[in-house]
Amino acid sequence: MKDKKRFKSTNNRVVHGKTPEERFKEIHGITIKEWSEQQFKATPDDWYINKTKSTIPFDFIKEHYDTVTEDDIKLVKDLQLLGLKDGVISVLLDYVAIVSRIGMVHALVREMGRNWHKENILTVEKAINFVREEQKKYKDSSEK
Repeated sequence: MKDKKRFKSTNNRVVHGKTPEERFKEIHGITIKEWSEQQFKATPDDWYINKTKSTIPFDFIKEHYDTVTEDDIKLVKDLQLLGLKDGVISVLLDYVAIVSRIGMVHALVREMGRNWHKENILTVEKAINFVREEQKKYKDSSEK
């Protein structure tokens, strides 16, 4: 009877593999070795893009400020109404949290969101490139 143990995965389906390797492959469709190799192939950009696409803007607010207020919720909804996708909003919020010395000023973030929409920054990749260009301009101007 010991050999017939059943293990449950996170999504509650029955997994029949006897070894950790068999169970991992049954759940994920690849071996642990294949998964490890893929992890080292990912660039920091890939990791950040996947992070922003797989989380919601409130996670970024909570990560930087430890709490999400009603004003934060309204801000995110306003940015969504502009037409910005959650991933782009997350990049914007992350950028503001990193570069702002005074914290997140909602009116400023809304204005930045309008500007991003006007500049047609509608994907995470475009948002990352825009932030990099802005940082480069800032760095170049401060060196002069």
